[in-house]
Amino acid sequence: MSVEDHQIYCFLPGQMRKFQLDGPVNGYYISFSPDCLYLAYNLKDMMSSFEESILNMQLLSFRADEEMQEELEEIVRKMQRECESNLWMRSEVLSGLLNVFMIYLSRELGVGGQTQVLSREGDVARRFMTMLKQQFIHCKKVADYAEALNVTPNYLNTAVKKVTGFTASYQIHKLIILEAKRRMLYSDSSLKEIAFDLGFDNQAHFSKFFKAKTGMNFTTFKHSMAEMV
Repeated sequence: MSVEDHQIYCFLPGQMRKFQLDGPVNGYYISFSPDCLYLAYNLKDMMSSFEESILNMQLLSFRADEEMQEELEEIVRKMQRECESNLWMRSEVLSGLLNVFMIYLSRELGVGGQTQVLSREGDVARRFMTMLKQQFIHCKKVADYAEALNVTPNYLNTAVKKVTGFTASYQIHKLIILEAKRRMLYSDSSLKEIAFDLGFDNQAHFSKFFKAKTGMNFTTFKHSMAEMV
């Protein structure tokens, strides 16, 4: 695909696109980690809406008019200044700026330039991601989602990876870990309570799962998150 002037392109983490650049190109590439997007109260719902929109499209993009471009560039410059600083509550400021940035983008959803996903893989991936958000606490196996969607587990993994950049199993594990981190950050729940709330009937199993996916045990990670707040 070609990169056009004043164009904004939105991708999910892991999605890959090949761009054809003809000559020098100036612009911004903004990337935030899933932790940052999911753990911030003011961004979680917004990200969910964006994810649904992107999954419904082969490419979510639109052209910014001059006024909108100026507004967005000013927000990006403020983000850059915050990233380069070490000031108090920097992450909160960045979260707020990103929220404003995405509000501007959300107003443009539905504008021309969006191509509907007509492939079977795209439809399966979209339905899986929607189902995952509703059932991940009680449904943690790819085979269970595949059965509900009338496809094989291998096909589901392949389809989800083709659309999102990651397999269905990765998406399941990622959402469980992100929700565990969110509960650590915004509640006083113990490891046992969080494990039970996330559908694990064995605390040791959850502890082993959490360490395997994050590289840290529950207590160490909780302390590290407390220092970030």
